[in-house]
Amino acid sequence: MPESLIELADRMFVGPVWPASILVCLMVGYTLLAVIGLIDLGFDPPDLDLDPGMDMDVSLEGVGLGAPDGPDVSIDFLHGLGAGSIRATNFGRVPLVIWGGVFTVAFWSVSYGLWHTFEATLFSPPGWFSSSLLALPNAVIAVAVTKCVTQPMLRHFVPPPKYGHEKLLGATCEICTIEATGEFGQAKFRTNAAPLLLNVRTDGPHIPKGTEVRIIGFDRDKRIYKVAHLQQETTS
Repeated sequence: MPESLIELADRMFVGPVWPASILVCLMVGYTLLAVIGLIDLGFDPPDLDLDPGMDMDVSLEGVGLGAPDGPDVSIDFLHGLGAGSIRATNFGRVPLVIWGGVFTVAFWSVSYGLWHTFEATLFSPPGWFSSSLLALPNAVIAVAVTKCVTQPMLRHFVPPPKYGHEKLLGATCEICTIEATGEFGQAKFRTNAAPLLLNVRTDGPHIPKGTEVRIIGFDRDKRIYKVAHLQQETTS
């Protein structure tokens, strides 16, 4: 093997540059397989339900993760918080191959540049623990770079919303939290793609999970939909 290649490998597979270099190798291998037609390169955004649907009212009674005497944190709230954080990075909003390619290049560039600029003099010889600690902030920086680079691409991959609140009024949806009340609740509105996750409030009674309800109002300031039980409409 030429001495130049050995030197390049020594510089690539060292310290916190290790995980970034492995990711580069995987990305190159994936691209080569796509070029020869063995796999689909995949320029369609992944079909992921990353609608955060967050509701900041976390004092929901019922199954939660809080202390027995303190306020409970709803599973749906935690799911919404995690989905909102992932969505903020544009992951799932642009094709995975583009997001992954930008992240890989950014991750490797940051890791390689920081290590061979000054980190090698502070953490030499690199151990697994120190390398792992150094790789984490590199990944965070790479995610931020990926967010900035992919942001202008959203208009090419994210279609404009087809379901404004005007079109949702009078339609039906399904309660997806433990229950919906006048203070808390979420519902799924079925579409041809992933369902929309809506923050809802009832007009009084508690409505259990899985119940079909009708959307009867919308609060523009809080972006919350008011719903009513279909059986109530029938009896009235």
